[in-house]
Amino acid sequence: MDDYSTAEVSEQLISDIKQSLAGKEYGSIEIYIESGRVVQITERVIKKTLRSGESNNKKEFVYWKPIRNRK
Repeated sequence: MDDYSTAEVSEQLISDIKQSLAGKEYGSIEIYIESGRVVQITERVIKKTLRSGESNNKKEFVYWKPIRNRK
């Protein structure tokens, strides 16, 4: 069985997704699929510097951190 197939979701794939979600309070997890296989899991973390009621002089920073990339 292919560990990253979408036809049968393996324990390895579940484990990788759980690891990406562990301890997250903000952000997103993106799962990329090609030809019925998960080829990449990407974690997106956003650091917001603008709070409600503050001026727009501050910027939003976005960081991309690839977790796993398999083909």
